[in-house]
Amino acid sequence: MKSLLKTPSHFIISILIIFIFSNCSENEKLKDGGLRIGWAIEDITPDGPVSLKGQYYERMSTYVQSPLKATALAIEHIKENGDKEQAIMISLDVVYYKGSLQDSLKSMIKDQIPDFDINKLIMSVTHTHSSFDTSLDSKHRKMLLERLSKVSVNAWKNRKPGGISSELRNVVVGHNRRVEYADGTTEMYGSTDREDFIGMEGSEDSGVDMLFCWDLNKKLTGIIMNVSCPAQVTEAKYYVSADYWSEVRKQLKERFPGDVHVLTQIGAAGDISPRDLPRGYKSDEPNMWDVSGIVEIGKRLGNAVEDAYPDAKKSIQTSVVFKHAIKNIDLPARMYSEEEYKEAQDIVNNIRSKEPKDPDSPETAWNRFLKEIEVNEGLKEYGPWDNKITDFGFVKRQEVLIKQYENQGKNTLYPVELHAIRLGEVAFASNPFELYLDYGLRITGRSKAKQTFIVQLGGGDNGGYLPTKRASEGIGYRGYSAMVTKVGPKGGQVLVNETVDLINSMWE
Repeated sequence: MKSLLKTPSHFIISILIIFIFSNCSENEKLKDGGLRIGWAIEDITPDGPVSLKGQYYERMSTYVQSPLKATALAIEHIKENGDKEQAIMISLDVVYYKGSLQDSLKSMIKDQIPDFDINKLIMSVTHTHSSFDTSLDSKHRKMLLERLSKVSVNAWKNRKPGGISSELRNVVVGHNRRVEYADGTTEMYGSTDREDFIGMEGSEDSGVDMLFCWDLNKKLTGIIMNVSCPAQVTEAKYYVSADYWSEVRKQLKERFPGDVHVLTQIGAAGDISPRDLPRGYKSDEPNMWDVSGIVEIGKRLGNAVEDAYPDAKKSIQTSVVFKHAIKNIDLPARMYSEEEYKEAQDIVNNIRSKEPKDPDSPETAWNRFLKEIEVNEGLKEYGPWDNKITDFGFVKRQEVLIKQYENQGKNTLYPVELHAIRLGEVAFASNPFELYLDYGLRITGRSKAKQTFIVQLGGGDNGGYLPTKRASEGIGYRGYSAMVTKVGPKGGQVLVNETVDLINSMWE
């Protein structure tokens, strides 16, 4: 106290002024810039045991490890002249959606929120392999649509004046899962301890794009988090799970007061998984096939949010450029040569000719496939339990190739609905594919946005894998995810060009 009294009075006054102004700045209410933000969340976990989707073989759930969620974010901007821009973005903890689920939802809610342009709704998924069937004949579809309707309408009705800020952090979550060998072949989850292992086929992306949403009192209401890695730690388990996003929600609940929503998005990640294959588990990393992996990734992402939070709070904007563009395009479908067709026929005929007449025989390709899974589950500490380089694995893909070849004269184009959204200096761009990461990097590199959130498996029914030229046109076996697809590298580049043009048109 004595030393303070000896301090020059002008210095004390300066300190007090700085304190007062910094405190006022912290507590000062934001000015309403016309931005309206609303959040909602619904549990979409089915009752009782469910058949879990994401593998060739059936897995019946025995319990719920973590509930599945549907989260909706409604955004509207009203300009001084009365013009409006809108969007409702929904994320689902499912592997994919089918049977025109998005269109069905639009039909359900268009009369419930008549002041919303129903075309501006877009859904995407986290691609968890511990979820249920969403197709037209699914017994859970009615429940899902009812809860999607509820979450959409509630998010729209919950709109309040607010602001946004964006941040980027780097977190190790996803790794390339396609292993290359010296003979030119590639395997998904291939062994990396072979002498002929020469490296991983594609890229990795540690970037975590975040869009923070605030009310006018600078209270955090929710975050969009975009990670280039599917939620697939638990892809081979026998329980319902939202995977690592369940732990992210838990982490944010513990670290931030009130209801902080998380809109989960998966970036381009068709060739990515949570597993570091070359290192294996030599470094004592938590098991990325089990709950310990979920917890670890959740903590990493929670740390990223906590680290970014102070900077995000300093840069909140309430008046931003908001544009939502939609474009329907036709991508060239993937075409197969007569040589590939005949090779596929030879493979199928050769394997099918060895099949016993009794379909229940343990010697059928299918039953041998199932038996190997059973044995692996009992012997191996880590997945994958199934082996797609088996007679059944080859037949499954080659029969699809044969069917596509026989119909490719009729199906030369693959229709896609693209959504691109500009929010300030941030862009969102959707596609319905399991998009190989390199395509996402091409879009991001050419985008005029400060940050570009690629949203795969969004905006329409699942389009399957979209592999790169390197993945699909190499020598020999190309791995399960690149062998047979609806759209190939030619269509992939068209998708990139169209997406970049749509994004950049919003900066003109």
